[in-house]
Amino acid sequence: MNLNLNPAPRGIKHLALAWAVIAALGAQAQTPPAPAGQRAERNSASQRYEVNQTFDGRAFHKDNNIWVYTQAFADLFGMPAQYVEGVQGIDAAAFRIEDTSYQECGFGGQANACRKVQQCLLDLYFDESKTPLPWASDAKSQWLPWYSSMRWLRPTDPREMPQGVLAIEPDTTVIRDAGIKGQIVAFADPVSRQEATFTSNARIATGDSEAISDGMGVVGFTRGFYRNLSVVNLQFGCSTVARQDVHVRLDAKTNGPFGKPVARFNKVFLPSAFVQRVNEKLKSNSDKNEVFYRSLFPPPMGTKGTNNETQE
Repeated sequence: MNLNLNPAPRGIKHLALAWAVIAALGAQAQTPPAPAGQRAERNSASQRYEVNQTFDGRAFHKDNNIWVYTQAFADLFGMPAQYVEGVQGIDAAAFRIEDTSYQECGFGGQANACRKVQQCLLDLYFDESKTPLPWASDAKSQWLPWYSSMRWLRPTDPREMPQGVLAIEPDTTVIRDAGIKGQIVAFADPVSRQEATFTSNARIATGDSEAISDGMGVVGFTRGFYRNLSVVNLQFGCSTVARQDVHVRLDAKTNGPFGKPVARFNKVFLPSAFVQRVNEKLKSNSDKNEVFYRSLFPPPMGTKGTNNETQE
């Protein structure tokens, strides 16, 4: 018997195909149950670093940091051996570029020409059983409220608005560094009570470990993050590093990063392999920004690809 079946209308075929795709994606998104006796869910705090960062067919949270650490730190958290390098004064450092929740607009005279505002940040992990920090107060954790809606509010009288909102006001006995504003006051000389701040020689190609190119604002910290480890989050800057390795100092000063130290505390050494990886990340980010800036303006007359391109 010869059956003459009419083909389904096009709309029905497309609808069926769409449902098939949705079903396939849903099946991929589902996490299959782990066999008995094997590891627990991914992205769990109980899992070691390399386990959580290994793709096994399921979705996972990809680390966006560039790391360097000691062997002890790698053993403690199950970190890859390849980033155990000659770091000094800390147990680990982690660099990353973060997109803020807002944009900068108006480039090239165009209201809608926008790009993400970025922060280049450096986490330093101190083992305070070996390298204690001169804390300014008993606060256990502070982080600047960068992503708050407060930044968009402007009062009629600007004098009523504080210059940089702190998560917690500093101890009244701390003498603020007159050259620095708007950061967390985390450290101070226990004798003079003068505020202590971080500096580095990252962006000056000449000079020794005591040379200074810029200050590094403290934007967050957590004391006793794990065992004796405390983490300090610093502004690192998004321009490329000018030297092979970097020295970071924590000193109590009276007038900004280039002032004379009243007291000296922690010293950190970041090795060349780590600095090179940071520079590669910064260069890649700079190249992306350059493409954006070039897109704002038409190419010069005669440039390859334009209508009046010069013919050879």
